Amino acid sequence: MIRDFRVDDQAAVEGLVQDGLRERWGAAFDETFNSDLGDIDKNYLGQGAEVVVVERSGEIVATGMLLFERPGQARIVRMSVAAHLRRQGLGRLVVEELISRARQRNISELQVFTDTPWQSALALYRACGFVEVGRDSTDTHFAMNLDDT
Repeated sequence: MIRDFRVDDQAAVEGLVQDGLRERWGAAFDETFNSDLGDIDKNYLGQGAEVVVVERSGEIVATGMLLFERPGQARIVRMSVAAHLRRQGLGRLVVEELISRARQRNISELQVFTDTPWQSALALYRACGFVEVGRDSTDTHFAMNLDDT
């Protein structure tokens, strides 16, 4: 079931995102770079963002956030799916929900940035209809024009 983030989801969502980052970065992972996750209510919801979670059997297994950056433009951030449940459509479910919410808020351009070496994330965003608009050795930038879709 996909639903809105609730304050009592804080620890589970923070842990889920941190686990994904730890997996991605290994020994180079530094939790201090992600202090925004320590208070999702204040740092995201309090700034007007949308935060969704997927809950299965009482466990938060996927999440994603939609930041409204300027009129007509938003960005998907903090996407994460529990490692043992990847490749089961949960990431796509979250992305599609965030796209729907962006449309409801009259967003015309939706962006997402991800790490260039993270092939599964690149494949997810392409499969969801995002178009690559920039890349370097660190980041790949995607965009979706919601006026055209």
